[in-house]
Amino acid sequence: MKRDKSILYSFAIAIIACAIYLPGINNSFTFLDDHVQIVENPYIKSLGFESIKGIFSTFFVGMYQPVTTLFYAVTHSLFGLNPTAFHLLSLLIHVVNSLIVFKLLQHFTNAKKLSFLLSLLFLVHPMQVESVAWVSAFSNLLFSFFFLTAFWSYMNYQATRKINYLVLCFILFILSCASKSAAVVLPIILLFYDYYLSKNVKIKLLLQKIPFLAISILFGIVTILGRETAGHLSDLTATFSAFDRVFLVSHSFLFYPSKFLFPYQLSAFYPYPVLNNGALPVLYYLSPIIIIISLVTIILLRQKRLLVLGAGWFTITIALVLQFVPFGNQITTDRYIYLPLFGLLLILGFLLQKVKASTLILLFSIPLVLLSFMSFQRVQIWENDKALWTSVIETHPTVSQAYNNLGSFALKGNKTQEALAYFNQAIAIQSNYADAYSNRGNVLTQIGQNEAAMKDFNKAIQLKPHADAYFNRANEYSKLNKLSNAVSDYTKSIELEPRPDSYTNRAFTYLKMKNVKLARQDLKTAQDIDPRYGRAYFLEGLVEQNLGNKAAACVAFLQAANLDDKNAKQAYSQNCR
Repeated sequence: MKRDKSILYSFAIAIIACAIYLPGINNSFTFLDDHVQIVENPYIKSLGFESIKGIFSTFFVGMYQPVTTLFYAVTHSLFGLNPTAFHLLSLLIHVVNSLIVFKLLQHFTNAKKLSFLLSLLFLVHPMQVESVAWVSAFSNLLFSFFFLTAFWSYMNYQATRKINYLVLCFILFILSCASKSAAVVLPIILLFYDYYLSKNVKIKLLLQKIPFLAISILFGIVTILGRETAGHLSDLTATFSAFDRVFLVSHSFLFYPSKFLFPYQLSAFYPYPVLNNGALPVLYYLSPIIIIISLVTIILLRQKRLLVLGAGWFTITIALVLQFVPFGNQITTDRYIYLPLFGLLLILGFLLQKVKASTLILLFSIPLVLLSFMSFQRVQIWENDKALWTSVIETHPTVSQAYNNLGSFALKGNKTQEALAYFNQAIAIQSNYADAYSNRGNVLTQIGQNEAAMKDFNKAIQLKPHADAYFNRANEYSKLNKLSNAVSDYTKSIELEPRPDSYTNRAFTYLKMKNVKLARQDLKTAQDIDPRYGRAYFLEGLVEQNLGNKAAACVAFLQAANLDDKNAKQAYSQNCR
């Protein structure tokens, strides 16, 4: 009978998850990293040796997550670029993680109904939606799966002293780190569990963690290099002093439990606060006081080891995203609470352990229904980029990135005037926004305002080294037949971000300069970066055609035509039949 109840609870978790998330499985890929990590990622297009080598030797959007990318590649090999398949994979892992959380909570609370209700909080909380509904956040789900199973394996090791459980824990830890570097904190979590078991952490247990710590350091170094390479490490010194950042970090720490308890005004983007006469909002200055009071309370109750474990789990797993080393351009984000939420659930489990089951059901029923409804609604905002960034503006109307991204979405739909209005708004809010200048310049070229476009490209480059701006300015130079300038800008763009379109456009410029050798080299490089980039094969066909190599030209045209290049289809039809 007990086993049947556990199965019933598990079915309930799966059914509730489907009710909330299945309406969103037809959501599109977003341009918020999805296209870089999946749609345009050449390494997930096949599962050959070269692709797998590329997956394990390349950063994507500043992150090293080869196991996550390998999951993308397997999904792509089975279902192609079907976003539904990727959304279903995320939902599946979220359900599995919720089941693991249910089992772990049962171990710590020894109360099945309480554990089930708490695991439902993990499942349905609206702050979890970002991790599940956004395909690029799959790394969050996957690393959490390996992290939780590694922790479970360590618990089994401590219970049985069988070394195979410790080895399994170590392997799962490596997989977790290779899914997302946030997993590097597991060794500290294991020490907290050691304390939970015996109140003392013996030297032997500390020495046991050395291999884990070595892996943590290795992945930590790789992550910093990746972030630095992608330009994600931010310099906040011009805006916020070291004194300010103490309060920024403190506020970020409290943001997650407060939003967990009161999930109002959730957003896909939380901007840094605006200084008023050099001062932060008042709540930021209160944050350290609240943290100190909480810390003192936990120290006084340190005999309550489940409370200490829960507080330790939350603090350690959230610490890496508190902007001690600032990266990105937002201060907090919903997805960061995904794994730390388990620590908050342990604290709730400690507080509610002695409450009757009937009272628990009454206590949880209304909040769970409300949270489920909120999550159901939040899934809808991930339908596409327009819905996503419109929702951000509704909550934070002065986020310039939201207007910039809405402009990019409009531009892809050939709505140039709408795109121009959005880019103008982004620049009006943030006058030093290089991306918006580059994007606006791109619109201006399309509507024939080339002089204004060049000014925008120059401004974007002046503000920061910018691959897109160099690329777009190079295109303008090429149109004006300033070929040396074009080559120089394409080269600078390639140095910042080696993309197949940059190499192909530079190759076309070399052809204009009658430098066939360099053109061929660039086309080969473009094809190596993305074997499915049709335009590179089409230009190769033009090169061979101009050299009188009709057979080689037709082979290249056919390759490009098979990759859906319209110019290549026409060229093949006219010259090769």
